This record gives sequence, structure tokens and C-alpha cells, in this order.
Amino acid sequence: MKKTIIFAIAFALILWGLECCSGSSKAEGSEEDSTLAEIQLSTLFEGETNEAPAIDVAKYWAQFQEMYQEGDLDDIHETLTKYAFIDIDGDGIQEVWLRSENDEDGAIFCFDDEEEPVLITAETEGKRPSVGKGWVGVGFPAGGPSYFNHYVIIKNSRKAIELTDFQVEESHEYYVGDTEISEAEAKKIKEDIKGEGYLPEDLEWHPKPKK
Repeated sequence: MKKTIIFAIAFALILWGLECCSGSSKAEGSEEDSTLAEIQLSTLFEGETNEAPAIDVAKYWAQFQEMYQEGDLDDIHETLTKYAFIDIDGDGIQEVWLRSENDEDGAIFCFDDEEEPVLITAETEGKRPSVGKGWVGVGFPAGGPSYFNHYVIIKNSRKAIELTDFQVEESHEYYVGDTEISEAEAKKIKEDIKGEGYLPEDLEWHPKPKK
């Protein structure tokens, strides 16, 4: 909206300047002046774009690998060999999904305010993430009658909150990070976990970039 207002003001000023230079009586030149104004205006805004800057994946690759290994719950950690971009919260800023060559292991990352990578979740063959609008979830059996559900809510391309739901039969324990919270608090957080999650299958994968 701000850029639209600036654009309109700049356009008006250019037209006013042309009018002053050429004289108000020169009506036959109005179309030519308008065209000239558009050219000048396009030059004024040349290079500006609404697109988010590209992520330098190669710069962070060693960090990606290390953080994946720290967050992976399995004993064997694979080498990450490819990546894809995914916009989890639909704000036009991409998150990064990395995987091993066999597609069985991987990790999803966003970035913090300092533009440093933040692990959203690691994935393995038995712990596939589900992606919803603004959230990522992982669920799997945790032994016996227990089940583990972990959700990460993404807002403005930042990791906003992590919620863990540890279920044993009909009993639930809820945690934000390492802090246990009440069912009412968990219910409030779950309001941001809307819709059905899915495993994206149409991502465009790229090989690990060469340095």
C-alpha cells in the first residue's frame, strides 16, 4: 500500500513538472508527455521488486547438516544431498526442505530475525512430517499405548511456537518446549493448527549446490 501511494505521488509530480515545462496551452503534446512520464517513472522504480531475496543455500549447508543430525531421533544420520523450497505459511517467503538421496531422511528449516537457520523438524522414514497452512506436524507411536504428536507453528516465516501432545491411552500431557501446560492452554494453541496436514509430493528438488 505504501509503495502504491509513493508511486502515485511520483507520477503526479512528474506530470506536473512536464506541464510546467511545456506550458498548459500545448495540448497536442499531452500524450507524448504522458509517455515520457511513464518512462521516467519506470526508471525511478527500476530494480525494485516485491519478491523476497533468494536464500543462499550453499552458505548454510554445513549448518543444515549439523542441525539435522542434532534434531534427528534416529541413531543413523544420513547425508543431505538435495533441497527444495516450500512456503509453509503462505507469506511469500520460502522455507527450505532438505533430504537425503533416498528421500528417507531430511529436515525443514526456516530462519530467525538474524537470518540464521532454525530447525523446524527432522524427518525419517517412520516420522514423516505433515504440512498444513502455517504449521508442520510429526506424529508416531512412542511404545505401548502411547503416541507422540509434535507441532511447529510458523508465522511470518518464523518459528512461533512448538506444541507437544504426548498421549497414553486417553490421557494427554501437553508441552511448549520443555514446559508442561494445561489442556486449556493447549486447546488455545491448537486454534492455529487448522486443516488437514499432507506430505507435499510436488516440490521441485535441486542437488546440493557446489561451493
